[in-house]
Amino acid sequence: MNREEFQQKLAELGGLAEKNGNRLTGDRVRDFFKSMELTEEQYELIFAYLASRRVVVEGYVPVQREEEKQKPELPLSEEEKSFLKSYQADLDRLERLEEEELLKLCRRVEETGDGFAKAKLTEQLLPEVLRLAHDFRGREVLLSDLVQEGNIGLMLAMETLGLREPGNSPLQYLRQEVCRAMIQAVEDDRAEKEAGSLIAERLNHLRDEIKKLTDELERKVSVEELAVYMDMPVEEVENLLKLAGETPYDEPEKET
Repeated sequence: MNREEFQQKLAELGGLAEKNGNRLTGDRVRDFFKSMELTEEQYELIFAYLASRRVVVEGYVPVQREEEKQKPELPLSEEEKSFLKSYQADLDRLERLEEEELLKLCRRVEETGDGFAKAKLTEQLLPEVLRLAHDFRGREVLLSDLVQEGNIGLMLAMETLGLREPGNSPLQYLRQEVCRAMIQAVEDDRAEKEAGSLIAERLNHLRDEIKKLTDELERKVSVEELAVYMDMPVEEVENLLKLAGETPYDEPEKET
């Protein structure tokens, strides 16, 4: 899935929701992304994004909530527990401001780009980042990584706060950008794992083909012979062998 295309579609969907009074049907959301052939888990991320924007999706029942009725939530790892304890301790020391004060900070950021206002507003929204990170747990991305990506998304959103869509409150805009950053983190993690699986699959296929050709010729084979046998460029075969960290073939002997 193309990242830019996906992000653009999310933005367009957000605009469509606003035009419909922040209500959409599940079928309308699925039809909107039909051309992208998304998985159910990817639709779950989209529904979570819509929820972060306070959009009601009619006919949608969160899969995770249904599962929670049957089994307890996955426990935090020791690494996540340690991170959460330390992070929560820092948050507990914060003096929380009322929403009216937060909106004043938003206006200062929009009107003057005040660095102090940006820092203060970012600090005040850190608990919100942690709350959203918990919503995205269970998707094979560490809680600490989700928080880190959410914090980065929050800081970047400060720079574009004045460019938000009409009718979208500044605080809501910041929250949705945090959510968007976490969605991207989950998608990037999945893409990386899929790429790793694909490479592993190709390496296993390469080893099988090496064995077949070696058995047929009753000797070790060269890269060039293997490339012809597999109908692949020599360079691609060489790259796969380098990834495997081995050289299960013989180079042709050079004439002296």
